[in-house]
Amino acid sequence: MRLASACTLAIALAAAGCASEVPADDESESAGSAASRFTCKETDEGLFFHGMHAYGRSLRTDGLCVPSLTNGEFSSDVAFVSAPASKVVGGYSAGRIPLLRRLARAGADSPELRAVLLDGSWADGPRFQGRTGPDIVASWLEADERRRFVLVYAPASAGWREYVELTRRPEIASRVDVCKLAAGHFELPDRATSELFLDPDAWVETRCVRP
Repeated sequence: MRLASACTLAIALAAAGCASEVPADDESESAGSAASRFTCKETDEGLFFHGMHAYGRSLRTDGLCVPSLTNGEFSSDVAFVSAPASKVVGGYSAGRIPLLRRLARAGADSPELRAVLLDGSWADGPRFQGRTGPDIVASWLEADERRRFVLVYAPASAGWREYVELTRRPEIASRVDVCKLAAGHFELPDRATSELFLDPDAWVETRCVRP
């Protein structure tokens, strides 16, 4: 029993460690063309970035565009894949990196008014060209009062507390939803289901467990 518990812990820590090893952003864009390899359909109302080693890709379904990323593409231009009908953008684990990069560049005409972070699994610090993830989310929310941010996390993971702090900023707190799921990191995508990224408002209304 002790050995099994130790192995479970080791796997969880390895997952968090892998997520942290994606190189931090610099001022230049990736020379790759990862974004050009994907075309979201005009009927895809959600865009979702899975985690490393394809964890979370099982959520792919009609209406949800899920680019298939290699472990070296999380900081590539895939963050800016064309998704003309997308109203929701989300990321799981290392998928937080393209999610946040997309939010950082979102213009006033972006139709993506909902952003969903599923168990980011790591505290990045100012890795996004000197900015932190929570600061990017705060700026994205402040730029358009129609926008909402949803955080769904596993209590045993790392990095989620800095996003919970967004609920203490009076100017945006009412548009930040924080929900916890009592599950392991790898179990969260299946527990959350694709509905979280297709209709996050309904998911929060019916399934959100407040911390």
